[in-house]
Amino acid sequence: MQPLSPVELNPVFTLPDIATLNEVPPTAFSTLQARADSAFATLSALNAANPILLLNGFCGVDYEELVDNLVKKHANHADLFDLCYAENLNHPQKPIWLRLKAGTGQVFCELVGQLLELSSRHLEAEHIVQRILKKQDNDSKIADYLSLLSQHVAAGQGFSHPVLINLMVHRHDTTMPVVYARQFTPEQLFGAVHFQTEQGSVFSHHHLLEPGLLHQANGGYLIVPIEELLDQPHLWFRLKNALVTRQIEWSRPADMSAFYFQPEPPPLDIHLVLVGDRMAVAELYLLDRELDTLAFLRADIVPEWDVSAELPRYLGFLSYLRQKNRLLDMDISAIARLCRYACRLTDHQHKLSLVEAELVAMMQLADVIARREQCPLISEVHVAQAQQEQDYRLSFLIEQSDLGVRDGQYLLQTQGKEVGQINGLSVLQITGHPYDFGEPVRLTATVHLGDGDVSDIERKAELAGHIHAKAMMIIQGYLANVFGAEHPSPLSATLVFEQSYHEIDGDSASLTGLCALLSALAKEPLYQHFAVTGAVDQFGNVQPVGGVNEKIEGFYRLCKIQGITGQQGIILPASNRLQLNLSDEVVAAVAAGRFHIHPVTHVTQAIELLTGCVAGDVEQPDTLFGRIRDRLDDLNGHSIDTGFLRRLFRR
Repeated sequence: MQPLSPVELNPVFTLPDIATLNEVPPTAFSTLQARADSAFATLSALNAANPILLLNGFCGVDYEELVDNLVKKHANHADLFDLCYAENLNHPQKPIWLRLKAGTGQVFCELVGQLLELSSRHLEAEHIVQRILKKQDNDSKIADYLSLLSQHVAAGQGFSHPVLINLMVHRHDTTMPVVYARQFTPEQLFGAVHFQTEQGSVFSHHHLLEPGLLHQANGGYLIVPIEELLDQPHLWFRLKNALVTRQIEWSRPADMSAFYFQPEPPPLDIHLVLVGDRMAVAELYLLDRELDTLAFLRADIVPEWDVSAELPRYLGFLSYLRQKNRLLDMDISAIARLCRYACRLTDHQHKLSLVEAELVAMMQLADVIARREQCPLISEVHVAQAQQEQDYRLSFLIEQSDLGVRDGQYLLQTQGKEVGQINGLSVLQITGHPYDFGEPVRLTATVHLGDGDVSDIERKAELAGHIHAKAMMIIQGYLANVFGAEHPSPLSATLVFEQSYHEIDGDSASLTGLCALLSALAKEPLYQHFAVTGAVDQFGNVQPVGGVNEKIEGFYRLCKIQGITGQQGIILPASNRLQLNLSDEVVAAVAAGRFHIHPVTHVTQAIELLTGCVAGDVEQPDTLFGRIRDRLDDLNGHSIDTGFLRRLFRR
């Protein structure tokens, strides 16, 4: 197959006719989340008590902004109220709550103060009571409390605290509360009961009650990261109980459990939004199997945008991020470069990343460079330089990996031909390192008399995972299907990743291993200026793998160290074309004919590139597969009869 052209190695965008990003109307992240939008439209109309919405998200999402925007769009009503606590005149150790109309709390406290003053002077206070009840729509609980209060004062009885009302939650306007719970304790979530000590006596009263996040979100929306609940599992069950019972039980210090002080639990009326990635959701489900029943309303937050859907809307998102973070404007070349970077984040030429944290980071780095150079606009040069500087700052581990090649400690070849030896491609993922990088590996295969088994040293040494083990079995299945259909193979093989001392997994080296085995079986050397990646099935079809960009750039680094010859290149699955998004240096080398990328769909295409021989068929003489079959027949003792006659009839 023909190698890929430079234009196929990067995404191509058809940008609108604009000069700068500022010309594009800003588009918030929420407007690109149709699934979440649908969920909030349903949530706002849901006829249920304390409903739960579960958002499957990812790192880098501004959940608070997303929920706030969607609430403003869909929540057309709010059951808001002010909440206050007053002394229980019959049981002082059981303060009671009073639910007030939103925004009337301060007036209520003032009128109660006037009522107390008039009642203490034995003056007529009925008009004050009527005013209060009128403002509170004749709430029966408030009416009963005011009646009891008047009698209490008239009887000359006292109070535990000089200020009768503790206004805990006061709504200054009708704005729907959207509260984000961050790193909370039980007291911060459910509210706290504080205590005082005086002359050895422990006591509390209604003014020592501190509202929690649930009180603040009452009537609105509470956003809770699932990770916070996983760190404190008991809080989830307590929260679930509050949702079911529709009331908030107060938190109190464990060492005060013997002291009796029990405030009345206030009512709970919220929309709970649980946010987290799929792993966190799975862990919470394992913790509580009722999660699916409780959080029956769920939605995915999509981390990428389809280029073909509507590119101007995505540019509007970039414009929104620029304005939100007060960055310099970007010209059209910088926009194209940033879109290319966004594609690299998704590993797809037709997908653009919506991960705000990643995009803003690159925009901010480019902004720093542009301001440093006193440029009014961010250009492609600034974005490219930002990437280069970031790569330099994070390249120490890569340089250490390359050092082994420079010093001759890693035996890798990019020139010549060898039997049973091939360059594979791996991707290293190092904990604490922000991105993965490619590292070439050397695979070798040997054959010997045996029972046809393919011995994988990595698996036997317990250095390979289950997927890798499966891939090796698929290789054995392919060899048995092609060469062992009539007679069992008399040859066994051994396959190993040389100088590999860490655990490996995945099936992306199965094409590489199969080609090395075919070389060993045919005694045909492989070109060492190629590196191979790809998975295979039992019929030899080449299947896509991950990390192709990192793998290609990793082998190109190796070729640079050992010297570019103009023959070197990569053999990869043709189905990985849309994942290509390579560095400028690699693209330039391909354009100059110094590096080559060959897509293949079947193992026969790969082995023909690697050997320069026709793979052919097992029944065809003087082909690679024919020679392998003849060798196996000779070793099986069929060379005189069946093998001889077959070769005779070939002639």
